[in-house]
Amino acid sequence: MTEPSLPRGYGDIQTAVVALIDRLVPVVPVADQPRTARKIAEVLASGPSTMAHAMFVRQSIIRAHTATRDHVADGLATWATILFDIGNLRHDRARALGLKADIPDDALTRALARSRNGCILAVPHLGCIELLLAHLKDRGFTLGCVFTIGDPPTPTEQWLFEGRAASHAVPIQFGQRDTGAKIDAILRDNGVVLMAVDVYPSDKYQGIPVDIFGATFPFPPGPARYARSGTLVLPGFVSGRDTNGIAATILDPIEFHPTDFTQRLAARIAGFIAEHPEAYWLWHPIPNDPFLAIARQQGQDLLHLTPADDDAVALEIEAFGSAL
Repeated sequence: MTEPSLPRGYGDIQTAVVALIDRLVPVVPVADQPRTARKIAEVLASGPSTMAHAMFVRQSIIRAHTATRDHVADGLATWATILFDIGNLRHDRARALGLKADIPDDALTRALARSRNGCILAVPHLGCIELLLAHLKDRGFTLGCVFTIGDPPTPTEQWLFEGRAASHAVPIQFGQRDTGAKIDAILRDNGVVLMAVDVYPSDKYQGIPVDIFGATFPFPPGPARYARSGTLVLPGFVSGRDTNGIAATILDPIEFHPTDFTQRLAARIAGFIAEHPEAYWLWHPIPNDPFLAIARQQGQDLLHLTPADDDAVALEIEAFGSAL
């Protein structure tokens, strides 16, 4: 095995996984990558870690019953497959886009034809958003994508950013002074800005409260603000990738009513997640984590978990990679 391509700190499971996948991307056929990702996920789900614990809590709340180890592995397998997709985009964009992509882009075309100010494509953390962006960009759409990243980014975050940038959508960093201006520029050009809206990654603002999954969640205010000014907001999602490729769903725009627009958007987004829990991959820490708040309020048993040993799991991933 070659030396890790990314430096890993103590207990940094994500970097252990990214470093392994970075090494595997050029040698594992794209169609076989989901199977390899599942094997990686089985290792991740086998030991107690903050990653597995977070996925367990989120899968339990999404499914409305206590998640099993297989459910945890499902979500982590989707995440690992997405890392393969991002690595493919970094390594060879044409190879990454070589599989089938069933994307109903006519919904976006119709919306753009009647919009006064572009469109927002509002999605949850299902499937590979970067692949969706890359395919839409190659079909001629003007695109931007709102994302979060550390300041300064870690080497692992930079690796992820490079894959995202290979989609060729304009990257728009969340929470910056120029975030709004960059979004406005895309919309003025009758473009599409993709926003992941199932969580609100702000530790400063509370967001708009909505009722989903039997509890109150904060949703980002951006979609409602832009819808009020005439931008059409379309809910959509990407399926988890299989050996054949990906599929996406893009629904018609949600009509704007100031009293309940965000709640109706949230209901659509939560419906996507509830119908496809195996494709929900977000285990990462969230400011003011609503899933954790629900677990504390409604399901204390979800928090009675074996103490995490993140470095042991990271070492297991590295051992798994050495054996390949």
